[in-house]
Amino acid sequence: MKKHILIIAVLAITMQSFSQINTKNIENVPMANPVVIIDITGPSAMGGDETLWSEDFADETTPNITTEDIAGYGDWRWSNESPGGMWSENAGVIQSLTADNGFMIMEADFYNTGPQNGLPEDGQTVGENPINAAFTIGPIDLTNSETSELVLQFYSNYRICCYYSPSDANDLNVYMSTDGGLNFNDLNYIEGETYEVNVEKETFSQIPLGNYLTLDSLGSLNADNVYFKFEWVGTHYFWMIDDLSVIQRPAYDLKMQSAWLTMENPANIEYYSIPETQMPDEMLIGAEVYNYGYNDETNITLNGSIESTSYGSYIEYELVESDSTGYIETDYFDVSMLTAGTYDFTAEIISSGDEATPEDNTLTREFVISENVYAIDGLYEMEEWMGTGWPGGDDTSDGVRYANYFDFKENSTLSSIAIILDTGEHPTSLGTFQTESGGEIIAYVCDTTGIFNPLVETLDPEFGGAIWTSDFYLVSDSDVANGMVVIDVPELELNPNAYYIVVEFYSNGLESDILIKDDTSVPQPWWASLIFYPNDQTWYSNPNAASIRLGLDGFENAVSEEELDGIQCFPNPATNYIEITSNELLKGKSEVRLFNILGELVKNYELTSLNETFKLDIQNVNRGSYILELENNKKFSRHKIVIE
Repeated sequence: MKKHILIIAVLAITMQSFSQINTKNIENVPMANPVVIIDITGPSAMGGDETLWSEDFADETTPNITTEDIAGYGDWRWSNESPGGMWSENAGVIQSLTADNGFMIMEADFYNTGPQNGLPEDGQTVGENPINAAFTIGPIDLTNSETSELVLQFYSNYRICCYYSPSDANDLNVYMSTDGGLNFNDLNYIEGETYEVNVEKETFSQIPLGNYLTLDSLGSLNADNVYFKFEWVGTHYFWMIDDLSVIQRPAYDLKMQSAWLTMENPANIEYYSIPETQMPDEMLIGAEVYNYGYNDETNITLNGSIESTSYGSYIEYELVESDSTGYIETDYFDVSMLTAGTYDFTAEIISSGDEATPEDNTLTREFVISENVYAIDGLYEMEEWMGTGWPGGDDTSDGVRYANYFDFKENSTLSSIAIILDTGEHPTSLGTFQTESGGEIIAYVCDTTGIFNPLVETLDPEFGGAIWTSDFYLVSDSDVANGMVVIDVPELELNPNAYYIVVEFYSNGLESDILIKDDTSVPQPWWASLIFYPNDQTWYSNPNAASIRLGLDGFENAVSEEELDGIQCFPNPATNYIEITSNELLKGKSEVRLFNILGELVKNYELTSLNETFKLDIQNVNRGSYILELENNKKFSRHKIVIE
């Protein structure tokens, strides 16, 4: 995948998983220069007329398999268990049809974890040996096929470290020989060139073989002595292969890779939930369509529709060549009369020929027209996680920022900012990460000025400037239990414009991690969701949609807290005492609490009323960073305090 870097150079290797392809950057229809695609995700791709050969690795001693330890540090082997090694033992097994009876595995991480290859026998020490190994299967007789239009298909599960593609240090290669294994042709296995670093990927892959096979003068296929070879190059993680087969390729077979529903302004971005007041008058439906058949597709049709309505559009697309992808969009159609509710939109492609597997020609996804919730994220059909410390370790432990782009077409009041937490436990190469109470969050509403200006050479941390900044918010046990943080906004009026909503995380040096969900269900343009790394003070594109949502026009989540205004704390940094002042008399019981960086209560005072000033004695409190919290009548005011 391509990495969109905003203004400045590439991040370190550990940062490189934050990247994305903008598959919706389409200027017009039809789109010229279709992209060659030679792999398909999902077992629905198993089209074809006849299976000519298959291998499910049910026999641990399959006689037609040979392995080669090219670098001398580790080899492929048969297995029916999860990969081993310092960072791979939680990966699970390949999700193939016959995983329980065995598969082939290259567990490079295992070979670079002690005590393998002379490393200390502690099971923790890791090496950086360049693992290079291959397994070859054959001979295979494919001469009973009446055509050279064949396909190699297999299930694959892989994770690669540590250099971004293309790099000679990492590679996944698939080769074929038609002369008994003497000479091999590179089948240009696309996943070996487009992988994401440090991301596990489960795929069902298909590679057309027609360019590598020929017919003799009698029309017979020259394929009685075929071999396939799978080669791994890299230092860490794994590659699992199962259920190999060769099938005859169908003449006509379109496959819907992805589909989208977007507005004209801002172009290409997809929102999951749009407030009714911010809905556009027109939208379009688009699709990424792969032609798996060996015939070119001409004059195919894309139908786009919105469920239970008469809204939709269609378009005819002139050509999608064999082994290529077409990006197709309808014309804009009127949606001005849609009201609040949950809808499905559907994109359907109709082949120009007699297609045997039309069931994979349609994609449907949900979208919401809400009364007051604005969100890019929300589908979570596929999701990842990110937050303090990952990726980047100490470099991203404190001060890391995430931003989502929101377009306002009408005046509105911002009432709350919700952040959906990831509360799972995540073992990684940098340690185990899990959201805990005690971390701190600051929220910003920022101007987007300069984001699209090609003359702007750097982007400030606040983009075009911070319009509003929250106080420090201390993540509590109840926030973690609810899986959500809600920061109240004091009824901020926003005019028609575009804004970045930014959240900044502090984990107190990885003592109190804050992890959020990242919705990877729908590819987004590079500017939809961004991440800011404090070590180089630079914004980068972030995959898809961070879990930052807006509540408009009085909407507050049930777990939100009302802010207590007019509270000030000084001096800061403090030494002997902290003076707390209020602009008005606080009636009823007030509580003053001081929390350390782990979220532990250090001091707690109850006051029957708070006049203008209260002095908190901190002479016996250790140096460090703290959160001071004042509660009165279920309203809260929080402040970050440094004690020297």
